[in-house]
Amino acid sequence: MDETLREVIVAKKTDEAHNMASFELVDPAGAELPTFSPGAHVDVTLPGGLVRQYSLCNSATERHRYVIGVWNDANSRGGSKALHTQVNVGDKLQVGLPRNRFRVPRQTKRAILMARGIGVTPILSIADHLKRQDIPFDLHYVYAMMSPGSFGEMIATSNFAENTKYYYEASELNQLLNPVTLLQEQPEETQLFICGVDWWQDPIIHLAEQKGWAKERIHVERFTAKVPPAVLDKVFEVKIASTGAVYKVPGDKTVTAFLEEQGVKIPTSCEQGMCGTCKIKVIEGEADHRDKRLSDQEKAEGFFLACVSRAKSDLLVLNL
Repeated sequence: MDETLREVIVAKKTDEAHNMASFELVDPAGAELPTFSPGAHVDVTLPGGLVRQYSLCNSATERHRYVIGVWNDANSRGGSKALHTQVNVGDKLQVGLPRNRFRVPRQTKRAILMARGIGVTPILSIADHLKRQDIPFDLHYVYAMMSPGSFGEMIATSNFAENTKYYYEASELNQLLNPVTLLQEQPEETQLFICGVDWWQDPIIHLAEQKGWAKERIHVERFTAKVPPAVLDKVFEVKIASTGAVYKVPGDKTVTAFLEEQGVKIPTSCEQGMCGTCKIKVIEGEADHRDKRLSDQEKAEGFFLACVSRAKSDLLVLNL
């Protein structure tokens, strides 16, 4: 067993809204869980061995539990569907150590939080943190059209309820979110934290950049559907440096999926080019980067994410 994995038990399962549920995970013996920072997530090993990432939405001051929120995606690859239909109170799961790619900078003095639907989950722990630190902020939460009221009770009983404003999509009875107004005339010290589906958040991020927000002030967490196979995409070869074995990757399969079929296992988690679990160094050849995680420096150093990225050259030699 991986020593970084920890067994937890589902202490509570709550229907938050249509197709949304939260799960409270605790140590079976009541021991404290590893600490986490606001905005963090954990890898959860699900029935059947699937590993998926879920944001921790409870207060980072709590040591006795992890709370995750899960949307039952109709296009689920098995993860969210398993949690909603197969996992119940009393069941045991395994979680990894908390990781964070959505950190609150130490110098934060003021913030705007924006979230839509299930995207509120990492935002909740950030809001709790800001409130405890007496850092001024507003949380603007857009209810997804099919899931009004999601996490409403959790927010209503939180320490930041008064900082939260709700928006209902396509509702004549409610003022819609107006990012133009929210982003203009903000002090230079204001940080923006945003999370939701790409089609919703990307225009807001672009708008912030147009209004002069520096990239260092824009903090983004993404929940994205699996990147579809690139049908009839470029066929290329990969060479395993340690063995010299060469494999031809077809145009309709990812590097990780095809190599696993050949018996070469590359660790994966999100399979969306976001978490970095499958990061590999390319020793020779030019990668076609399609991820949403690697920095320009990491790409320059030769790394690529094998779950979504491909090759521009005919051959990639991988440090495996």
